[in-house]
Amino acid sequence: MLTKRFLYGLTLLTIVVCIAAGLVQYNRWSDTIRNVNEELVFPKLSDQLETVAKIKIERSSSDTRGSFVIEPFDNKWGIVQKGGYQTRDGIIRETLIGLSQLTYQEAKTQDPDRYSKLKLRDITKKGSEATRLVIEDNQGRIILDALFGKRLQNLSGGTPSIYMRKTNERQSWLTKGELEIRNGVLDWLSVILTSIQRERIKRVLITSRDGSELKLTYDTTFERFEIENLPNDREIKSRFQLLNIGIIPENLLLQDVRPARLKVDTELGGARWETKDGLIINLSLATDTTTKKLWAAISVTISNSASEKVKKEAANIQTRTEGWEFLLGEATIKKLQSTVDTLTKIKNNN
Repeated sequence: MLTKRFLYGLTLLTIVVCIAAGLVQYNRWSDTIRNVNEELVFPKLSDQLETVAKIKIERSSSDTRGSFVIEPFDNKWGIVQKGGYQTRDGIIRETLIGLSQLTYQEAKTQDPDRYSKLKLRDITKKGSEATRLVIEDNQGRIILDALFGKRLQNLSGGTPSIYMRKTNERQSWLTKGELEIRNGVLDWLSVILTSIQRERIKRVLITSRDGSELKLTYDTTFERFEIENLPNDREIKSRFQLLNIGIIPENLLLQDVRPARLKVDTELGGARWETKDGLIINLSLATDTTTKKLWAAISVTISNSASEKVKKEAANIQTRTEGWEFLLGEATIKKLQSTVDTLTKIKNNN
């Protein structure tokens, strides 16, 4: 039989459990909802975003991520050290907005000997892992000058934090905000050269150094590439290897870029991909006699039957590739040197 005393106790227990659950939920939400009393680290920056004209990323000479400068080139942000090659879409605005919304969370050390734990040692010190960010306006005036160090993810899924200090101040801070200072140049650059799904590819032509041609077509039934005019006494060694050659333009990425200065050498071979909807990608090679590395030049054309969508795609690829030469990496170059002989073997009739 339930007594009043038992019911009162059960009610009290329910209230305590509900309060505890509410506190847990509040703590989870508190990290993702900005407190109106939080102080901005750079309170004036939001009003100066449209005047930003130069961003300097500076690091220790021992830091392999390197230092570089970002400026506008023909209405697009570009890396000065890469001849002005464009950055990724939206990355600059994302970074600037992240800086403008950064808030103080907790004061940390003022002792330079303890900066290393926060990755905030001065970049003049060998082994420093800090990134110095200097932002100038269109009059050359410095808007922001600060060092950024270790970034901390919020394990509950809330807003991350980052250690920082203003360059001419000893005081370091743990700050909160959706700010990510990318690493090396490739993390800032627009590295995707082509992104063409394999199903669109109609045929591939790879020309080797000796002038021999490797012709591929895509079989939509079996979802694989086939070698055209394959001799009856030979068979493909590896379907996977053949596929990787055919789909090079599916995710063709640059590893380095610079303004074009080398003369294309047809004796080095090249490649051509043609899609069913009329997009044609041509790739040529040139040798840098100083480094002995192969650089690639990429051009794009379209067929007479190409749709407006394909024309727009071709124009976007041309914007990223015309007037530039690219390092594509050893793996891609090796694929471009494939021949019928290297991809096939004598058929075993046993």
